[in-house]
Amino acid sequence: MRPRVVLFLTLALACDSTAPRDPAELRASSGDGQVGRVGTTLPAPLTVTVVDTRGTPLRGAKVRWTVSGGQLAPRSTVTDAEGKAQVRWTLGVTAGALQATAAVADLDPAVFKATALESELRYDELYPLKVPTYDGSGQVVHPDYAVSSGGPFQYSGHLAITPYPFGDPHWENPSVFGGGSSLNWRLEEGAPNPILTPSAGYLSDPDLVYVAETAELWLYYREVTRSNVIHLVRSRDGVHWSSPVQVASAPNHEIISPTVVRRGPKDWWMWAVNGGPGCEGAAASVEVRHSEDGEHWSPPGPVDLRQASFFPWHIDVQWIAARNEFWALYNVKLAGSCATPAVFLATSPDGVNWTPRDQPLLAKGSIPAFADVVYRSTLSYDPVSDDIVFWYSGARYDGHAYVWSAAVQRRKREDVFHPSNATSDPGPLLVPPPAELEEWP
Repeated sequence: MRPRVVLFLTLALACDSTAPRDPAELRASSGDGQVGRVGTTLPAPLTVTVVDTRGTPLRGAKVRWTVSGGQLAPRSTVTDAEGKAQVRWTLGVTAGALQATAAVADLDPAVFKATALESELRYDELYPLKVPTYDGSGQVVHPDYAVSSGGPFQYSGHLAITPYPFGDPHWENPSVFGGGSSLNWRLEEGAPNPILTPSAGYLSDPDLVYVAETAELWLYYREVTRSNVIHLVRSRDGVHWSSPVQVASAPNHEIISPTVVRRGPKDWWMWAVNGGPGCEGAAASVEVRHSEDGEHWSPPGPVDLRQASFFPWHIDVQWIAARNEFWALYNVKLAGSCATPAVFLATSPDGVNWTPRDQPLLAKGSIPAFADVVYRSTLSYDPVSDDIVFWYSGARYDGHAYVWSAAVQRRKREDVFHPSNATSDPGPLLVPPPAELEEWP
């Protein structure tokens, strides 16, 4: 009788598909041999497949990834029902041959090779951006950059921006593009363009934040009617976005260009410009709000950010963790005008008290496309290379209307902050614009 029991149990285990199975082979499925620019995300993910002794895809196998240059995201993976696991590879700052390795238990590893090319951006040069706006004009304003960790996103870098053809606010709706480089931007496959449109008024001032714990991009933007309302939408893939949630509001012109920084789960900051009556106003000031969840914000508090002869108008703030300080990038206005002539940079240890650079980072006339206006801009700092990449927006007057565009520039941090670049004569920036902005973005 006992041998029958043993035989029955043996047969039952042999037929039990839920019995533990060991990985027998690790295969590199796709993503080997790619070529990309330094600092960019390779277009195809690195994918491996794990099978058991019968050649059947094995689910739940832990894959350990290592890389000789750059970053892989996510940092740890587990195979799915098809026995597959994948990561995205963002190249580092060094050009040359690179290698990534996937390992499972004591199996032979899967090896992926890639070639990193030199950056497409030469230092200090300004390159025009070509953005596939939904209106077809390519005229844009209000860039804002954010880095995600890849995963479900096709790209690790994202640029929020709004079309603004010849200053027409009816087209000014937030769009979000992904980038395999600092220069080339495209939609995530299947993504809407724009993200949303208004039921009244117009939308402007997009600002992106990546929330690592939930692997989400959060997009803040300003709805302009008879008041200013700040809304929030979220996405986990750059394609599907949540319904808007109102997070802040103020009378018209009193919460302009919101810029949000998240330093931790309960450490959220939002700076915005209080423009008073608007363009015709004699002054404007920066205010700051705080939040523990990114949705519910405190009343605004004062910020000490003053620029000699000018007033901040639109602002982008980032927390530079490697240097333990905030950086603010902002264009400036003259009293009674919104045709802003320059963009400045300031630093702060606490987000409230700022030390501005008197020398503009970029002034009107730097390139023909920015002959008359330099507007809201954004940046990305790489602590490894110690480089800063700036994305600017601005305009030229063609005799009838302002033509808007964006450009990108790569600079060494030490050059940006060199003492010789600290002061300047603001006289040339005080020259009146060729025409006032009938609408300001």
